[in-house]
Amino acid sequence: MVASTESATSRKGALILGIDDDPTNLKVLQEIVQAMGHSFLAASSGEEGLKLLHRAAPKIILLDITMPGMDGFETCRRIRSDFPMLKVPVIFVSSLNSPEDVARGIGANGNDYIIKPFEPEKLRQRITHWLRSGISLGDDI
Repeated sequence: MVASTESATSRKGALILGIDDDPTNLKVLQEIVQAMGHSFLAASSGEEGLKLLHRAAPKIILLDITMPGMDGFETCRRIRSDFPMLKVPVIFVSSLNSPEDVARGIGANGNDYIIKPFEPEKLRQRITHWLRSGISLGDDI
């Protein structure tokens, strides 16, 4: 289910999209993002996240990897191929923590990788970094 936590007319700060099949994880992301003064949109699958991108242009995407159906790696590849003009940083937020997983994130054109469980301050720092620095699709994780 695609959920918007704020209407488009009341948006403040940057719009950040979270894609995760776990409602608890989405709630944690939402609380952190909104406490920073940003708006949060949630999608519970890669497919729903892609649909949402047809009508919303987030400044950052927070993307889980392990989801039923389309995993986060494929979702990221589809974001890059289906929305080539959307120059948005994709931050993987995943419990997968091997060097191979991080390499797969790079291969899928992700920009950053945070391992769950994470300290909220780390996520805040990464969001702030990407909002301040902009994006180049060639940036490394």
